[in-house]
Amino acid sequence: MTTSTRSWTNEDWATYAADVMEGRQTVGHYVRRAVECFVDDLTRTDWEWRFDSKEAGRWIEFIARFCKHTRGEWAGKPFLLSPWQQFFIAQLFGWRNADGVRRYRTAFLYVARKSGKTQLAAAVAIAQMVLDDDAAGEYAFAATKRDQARIGFDEVRRMIEANPALRRRFRVRRHDIAAPRDGVCKPLSSDSNTMDGLSLNLGIVDELHGMRDGGILRVIKSSQGSRKNPLTLAITTAGFNLDGPAHTIAKTSKAILDGDKSDDRTLALIFELDPDDDWKNPDVWVKANPGLGESISEQFLFSQCRQAQNHGGRAVVEFQTKHCNMFVSSSSQWIDRDAWRANQSDLEPEPGAVCFAGLDLASVSDMSALALLFPDPSGGFILRVHYFVPERAIERKLETDESDLYGRLNEFDNVHITPGNVTDYDFIRRFLTGHHVDEDGRVMIDRDCIATKYTVRSLAFDRYNSSQLVTDLVNDGIVCAPFGQGFVSMSAPTKQFERVVLDGALFHKPDPVLDWMLHNVALAFDPAGNMKVTKQKSGGKVDGIVAAIMALGEFMTFDDDDTAPPLPDDIQIRVL
Repeated sequence: MTTSTRSWTNEDWATYAADVMEGRQTVGHYVRRAVECFVDDLTRTDWEWRFDSKEAGRWIEFIARFCKHTRGEWAGKPFLLSPWQQFFIAQLFGWRNADGVRRYRTAFLYVARKSGKTQLAAAVAIAQMVLDDDAAGEYAFAATKRDQARIGFDEVRRMIEANPALRRRFRVRRHDIAAPRDGVCKPLSSDSNTMDGLSLNLGIVDELHGMRDGGILRVIKSSQGSRKNPLTLAITTAGFNLDGPAHTIAKTSKAILDGDKSDDRTLALIFELDPDDDWKNPDVWVKANPGLGESISEQFLFSQCRQAQNHGGRAVVEFQTKHCNMFVSSSSQWIDRDAWRANQSDLEPEPGAVCFAGLDLASVSDMSALALLFPDPSGGFILRVHYFVPERAIERKLETDESDLYGRLNEFDNVHITPGNVTDYDFIRRFLTGHHVDEDGRVMIDRDCIATKYTVRSLAFDRYNSSQLVTDLVNDGIVCAPFGQGFVSMSAPTKQFERVVLDGALFHKPDPVLDWMLHNVALAFDPAGNMKVTKQKSGGKVDGIVAAIMALGEFMTFDDDDTAPPLPDDIQIRVL
């Protein structure tokens, strides 16, 4: 889209296609393939489809004449499609057969953020509601949640309200918009009953990457059987879910463009970096951002790229997905080592200091971690992590040569090696509260323990393998709160952990075990963008980092006025 004063025609798409073919326009492989396929199709005589440039121009001209920008500095100005947007619209509506049936029933547009996706979808919806001749047409913006579905719908509403001619043809109501020829436009979501009984001319899915499955797309397509020129349009940026419909469809679309699959009724335009491109190189950003210099500034991308390089981890992933249009399921770069080491400090918590604990219990024969997080008067935190590992587990690791660090564990004061083959939960209890059971079954108290040195305000625990130990700790007087390790529970404290480290506010002593675990961390994301730490490889350990994040999460949610949270139903209190 553009609002510049440069010469504009409704056939700028032709110049764009020629520039791509001649190498005057920098594009990625799959945009080039889309143009090549279009040019090849123009000369085909073995099929029913013909391209009508006047029909294509009619749709482009309608959008320019009647649709306006509704937000920001361009509000009120005509929505003049950029050449790449024209190319998409020209193909979508220019291909027809002799009976007036449009070639494309499905269209996918993959492009980076701030490319005018939602505005383009809204303009397509308005144009189709006016220019198509179907009576009682149904047009919908669909999403998993109603709030997401309303984003595109509200853009349609604003465009209509911004133009007197459109206001005369449409009637904006509270939950839908009455369209010409008894048509209706509405938001649809799978969290309501609005998906029933549909007969859609147009179904638009914005930000397909946020959907866990293709159920909504299937509902849209199944509802279009009675329409002459139905269209399913999905416009999206890349995301985090490599098992979701956006990534799956992207792979299928690429196969179509490369000629490995045959589908003449699906249009795909994919703006993305090529596999060998360096995401930090400004020269390649235009491949994912065709509106560079118009809808998004190069200066803005420079600033976002610098932030990603400085912060690493989540910032890198967000730049790659949002601005390079790269699908990323995880990042092997989380917290930069220099940033981590900058937090090293000999600062010690005062006797009796308040702390929040996180306990990550491993399997019965592996390493467990206990993190103690002390809020500091300076506004930061002092972090101490202790590890518990059976001696036989060390032997097994050395036998398989998984990490030479296991051969040095006895050198570290914060590593507690216990006899035998399995995790000694009684030892962990004794370390925390001093309570332990002697050979005669009597409960004894060792005063040299964490609970006598500090004030343990609350301990966050994962329910896995923790029932008996948590019961004992509660009996010992420790407030214990269940803490899930899924995306929703871990996302906020993981982001906050990163923020605290980058702010230089997480004071920790040199800890080779924790350094090793940090190096093993990869970030994983769910389709909603929630994040949690995971292991880069199966042999790596991240337990200490996970325990620290749990402790921070407990600090973030703890209320001094609250009573101890109830234990889960499957945990019983045993009175000694």
